[in-house]
Order: sequence, then C-alpha cells, then structure tokens
Amino acid sequence: MVIAPSNRTNARLRTTLALLAEHQASGSVVAPSELMAKAVADVPFDDKEAELLSGGVPRGFKALTTATSKLVKAGWLVKGRSGWTATDEGIRAVAAFPDPEQFVDAMVSGAPVPEQAEVHAPQAPEQLSEETHASSDQAPSSDAPALDAPADLVDSAAEALAASPTDSPVDSSADISWQDQPQSVALSGDFSPLFGDAGHWSTDLRELQFDWEPTENLWLQTLQLPAGTYQFKILVNGSWEENYGRFGTRDGANHELHLITDTTVTFRFDYGTKDIRTS
Repeated sequence: MVIAPSNRTNARLRTTLALLAEHQASGSVVAPSELMAKAVADVPFDDKEAELLSGGVPRGFKALTTATSKLVKAGWLVKGRSGWTATDEGIRAVAAFPDPEQFVDAMVSGAPVPEQAEVHAPQAPEQLSEETHASSDQAPSSDAPALDAPADLVDSAAEALAASPTDSPVDSSADISWQDQPQSVALSGDFSPLFGDAGHWSTDLRELQFDWEPTENLWLQTLQLPAGTYQFKILVNGSWEENYGRFGTRDGANHELHLITDTTVTFRFDYGTKDIRTS
C-alpha cells in the first residue's frame, strides 16, 4: 500500500510510533491494538474511514494496521510475538520529522534519519503545544467531516483486532492476536533475479520478511518479481530449524512459482495450516 499525500493515516502512523517510543522510555508495555486505538482517538475517523468492514473493523483502522508494515520495512519498527518495539532509528524519525507527511515521505523513500536528532521518547500528543497539536490533527482537504466521538468505533476495532474468548485472561504484555504465532516468518529461496546474491536462499534479508496482519491472522509479503521460475520455502524464526514446503509440510519439497511476465505477487502464510497462498 502506498500512502497518499495529505492522508490522515499518516498522522495516525506517526502518533502510533511516538506513543510506542514513549512507553518504551517509561518502561511500560502496551498492546499494538491499544497504541493504534489511541492514535485513532487523537486523529478521529472521517465518515469514509468509519465504515465497517467484515469483522466489524472500521476502514480507517484497517488502513492503519496495513500501513504499519511500512514502518517495519523502513527499519523503524520491529514486530515480535511479545509485542512491538520502536528502533533507535524509528525514535529518531519521530523527533526529526514532526510533520506526518514528511515522516511518511522519509519512511517510504528510505531517506536517512538525521543523526543529530536526539534519541528520546517524543511527547505524547496530549502534551504537545496547542499549535503543534492542531497541526498534526489537521484533516486533509476533503468534504467528509471528521467524527467527533469515535470512541465506540475505536473500542470495537481494538476488540476485533485483539479478539479473545471472554473467559480467557487478557495478557497486557502483548496483543492477544499474537498468541500461538512465531517471532518471525520469511521467504527463503532463489530470489537472485530481484536481490542478487543476497536473495539466494537467504535467512535474514529484510526485504523477504513477512508482516503480521492481525485482521486476517496471516503473515503477508508482497514482491514485484521479474518473469521466471522461483523455488522457495517458508522460514520460521529466522532459521532452517523450522521450515515449510509444499502443502505445509515441514522440511517438505520446495514451493514453485512460475511467472511468464513481471508480476506483483502477494504471499499469504497461515501459521495454523503451515501453508501458503499466492495472488
């Protein structure tokens, strides 16, 4: 997903990382769904964003969860089973780019984060000056008004993302949606046409790491692949100790993908079935 200019998702994305950095600095732990719920409360949905998708998740909440994958690709956020962590570079980015559009432009373009920016947790949105707060909350040019009271939608979205049985205790140290999921998932195979030698059966190439999608309970990765034949497996937790091939078989035969033209391919891995789908 390419985040368009003047998108309210941009402000929520920066706020999410800023809040995470603040919690890290204070030594407290917060679930990812709670971080995003607070970001939505700070930058309310407009009418279009408030539309409910399947599962009761507002369209704007879905956009925000998808956008967080860009933070991972930029190296500003690490998603792990125990929760999310803002990297030092991500914390510097929050300080260096107070404007949400500049923040997202730097994130997508890979622009270096100024080293001189202080590495410290930024102020929470409610602590910012009224002038700065108003700037970050400014809606894009749109006829759709912002909702004044998104609390119910925020709560329902957070519940949908972190849905758990009512008789199960909620683990405040991590998003409940991470239960029974691995620390990481990655592609490993013959991706040399795209990444050169670094893409040949790599175990740690960042561009081949999957992103966790809580609303689908799947691990996702999208690549623009040149025409050709690709063989690959799924690596779990960054090593060959746990890998899956065709039909979700552990240590099984390689998956194969045949492309007759250059194609954008989305890989979807279900850790429950250990199998993968491409589209």
